[in-house]
Amino acid sequence: MKTKQIIHLAAFLGLALAGCQESQVAPDTTETDSPYRDHPKNDQYQAALSTFNKQWRQPGNILLLKRAGEPLWTGAVGKSDLERQRNLQISDPFRAGSITKTFVAVAIMKLQEEGKLQLENTLGELLPEMLQHIAGADRITLWQMLSHTSGIFDPVNDDAQYQLDLLNNPAKRLAMSTRDILARYVYGRKLQFEPGERFGYSNTNYWLLGMILEKKSEKRLQAVLDELVFQPADLHQTYFEPRDDRNVVRGYADFYTNGKLMDVSLLDRADSEGRASGGLITTAGDLLRFSDALFGGKIVSAASLKAMMTLPSIRQGTTEYGLGLDSYTSPLGVAWGHNGNLLGVDANWFYFPDRKATFVLFGNNGGGADKSFVNKLLEKEL
Repeated sequence: MKTKQIIHLAAFLGLALAGCQESQVAPDTTETDSPYRDHPKNDQYQAALSTFNKQWRQPGNILLLKRAGEPLWTGAVGKSDLERQRNLQISDPFRAGSITKTFVAVAIMKLQEEGKLQLENTLGELLPEMLQHIAGADRITLWQMLSHTSGIFDPVNDDAQYQLDLLNNPAKRLAMSTRDILARYVYGRKLQFEPGERFGYSNTNYWLLGMILEKKSEKRLQAVLDELVFQPADLHQTYFEPRDDRNVVRGYADFYTNGKLMDVSLLDRADSEGRASGGLITTAGDLLRFSDALFGGKIVSAASLKAMMTLPSIRQGTTEYGLGLDSYTSPLGVAWGHNGNLLGVDANWFYFPDRKATFVLFGNNGGGADKSFVNKLLEKEL
């Protein structure tokens, strides 16, 4: 979601923002207890995290760093819940936003390995009912959906009505199924561009991929992900199904740019729970285990991983997005992973193959913070 866009829209219209409570400004930095205090670079890493936290006025942050030749380090700073003044812990579960997309992509690759589908299959072949509702369904392929080159409309980022409906009635949005959302905001829309022509990020791609997973597996998406991803990667604190889990980190946003944060957890939940585009809840430790399993060849074949890390050929512009994996170039080489942004969530996970380095950075205030300090920490000599 374009966090700033929806915040400005809400402020302009003076919305009451049902379910949101105003909190004090971001608190003074509070370092939480950590089992990594004896790490040789604990002071350096913790100081960098605290500086980032203060600079960007985040309620709380978690940072995980893993480098070849150095012990794992994880630290936390600030609060997970401003109302209850609860310190953020390194093991706290949080909403992962669009990092969910990588998990869904892995499940699709697993089904391809099992011969249940092919990346060349079209949307219309896999979900015939979409031929009546989604323009281009007869020629849009799984590959194009996974790589955001399908041209399918994305209401999350491009439909003000979608955003207004979320702000005005989050409970109604929470109760809507994926099919309900497609029918309300997507069906009948024109393609944004011809399939394969260029890159255009669309959450709709992954809503449809989730439906394909359920149809081909004859299981609910939670069960599919549990069988194909969570269990093989040995994840014990990651889940997808709706839960009333009060330990999940609260999310905050400065809607009126007055330095006062509002608890937007209800909005984040309504806009992501149960959605294949962003419904995952996980921990920093589980994201590392997932990363190690994915890039270590434990959950998909070498051929599948290579395909996920291959940028598609497009006719216009450029792209840094493979199949459910985003990338960026840094002094450490090309990093692969994903970020996840909701109104009150800024989650980031990336792996640097050339350095065998991984980082997870989470904050409970929506996107916009400059995370380049992490690259600088990883660049430093051992």
